[in-house]
Amino acid sequence: MLRTLLFLTLPAFASAAEISFSRQIAPVLIDQCVECHRAGKAKGSYRLDTVELMLKPGDSGSAPVVAGKPDESELYRLIATHDEDDRMPKKADALPAKETQLIREWIATGAKLDVADKKAALRAIVPEQEKPHAPEKYPRPLPVTALALKPAGSILACSGYFETTLWDVASGKLTARIEGMPERILALAWVTENQLAVAGGVPGRSGEVWLVNPSQPKERRRLVSARDCVLAMVTSPDGKLLACGGADNQVRCFELPSGKLKWQAEPHADWIMGMAFSPDSQHIATASRDRTAKRIDAAKGEIEATFTSHDCAVLSVAFSPDSKEIISGDVEGSIRRWDRNGDAKKDSTLKPGGRTEMLALAFLDAGTPLAAMGGGAVVSMDAKARKTKDKITLYGDRVNVLLLQRIDKLTRIITGCHDGTVRINELGKAEPVLQFLASPGW
Repeated sequence: MLRTLLFLTLPAFASAAEISFSRQIAPVLIDQCVECHRAGKAKGSYRLDTVELMLKPGDSGSAPVVAGKPDESELYRLIATHDEDDRMPKKADALPAKETQLIREWIATGAKLDVADKKAALRAIVPEQEKPHAPEKYPRPLPVTALALKPAGSILACSGYFETTLWDVASGKLTARIEGMPERILALAWVTENQLAVAGGVPGRSGEVWLVNPSQPKERRRLVSARDCVLAMVTSPDGKLLACGGADNQVRCFELPSGKLKWQAEPHADWIMGMAFSPDSQHIATASRDRTAKRIDAAKGEIEATFTSHDCAVLSVAFSPDSKEIISGDVEGSIRRWDRNGDAKKDSTLKPGGRTEMLALAFLDAGTPLAAMGGGAVVSMDAKARKTKDKITLYGDRVNVLLLQRIDKLTRIITGCHDGTVRINELGKAEPVLQFLASPGW
């Protein structure tokens, strides 16, 4: 009887001890190796951002993984060697002994791959980890870094900590909290009345984009798993496309409502800080820390124009109502006007005043750009006269987010500030018609 029990138990122990590539090995490779061995940056002509590519030799010609033989596996040899000139990762500390041993044991026991699609990005095969719960009551106001107004105009989605909060626009009351979202939420966009896109991540570690049904929060889909934060995201006015970009320098464009990736490109050499869709849904504008702004064909992902007249990081961008002109704002307080060819307009520089970041841009009408600034001001500009037309308001902290809401002939300006306050102003009125702290419990 005892021998029978032992026989029945042994497979269970073997199964429990089996190393999972997706849960245990892939996260180590993502954290330590993928940044230098990915598309556009494949050192030694070796890539391991997918399983398929991980198994292909680089310049050395040696097999990266030889099942059952770790000492003959180039991947293991390079992370385990004591020769600092050869050891990977380069110019960094050696992997912890525990992780090195884990990779050795995985290869020694057969290098099994619990992966359905070997062509999928390594980040996409790692099982989703349960995220921490948002605080029931926030200990202090959280900076507002993203806002999105529901198409019907009654609900405002707002960034939170591991959550997105929903607020009633008429009363400023909290109506719902959607947990399990990225740690930092840096962009929001309503796709439909029942679908919200949420983007963000953890700086230097991960970027995410989710589609979630606010009325059924468990109905959610992850569109993006990136190596760094997603900083900007926009949907096309016709509702057919969603585009995002961020600290991995990538722009991704998805078809809606399917969420299928339409194209992916790396148009910039540094972070993508801001994005805008043209009113005709045909073009995407991007603003980058590499001191350029670009106009991209939304259907193909091809660069149509590059604007190079900024002398510093470009933070924000917006299309004119006719889709022909673009304005871009930079970190030193300049707004530049340029056309579909990337050519600057004559006398194009707008200076709202002060050396302060242009954090968000919009158009009130064809000749009136609107700017939200790091110094707390929201101003309208006379594009032809190149001067401030009207100071809409002045707050005590950075205005991170700027939205426009048009109701018949009424224009509302919705702002999110670094002090955690959301304010709704009506054009022509000095004081907000509504303001609230978007931090539950504070």
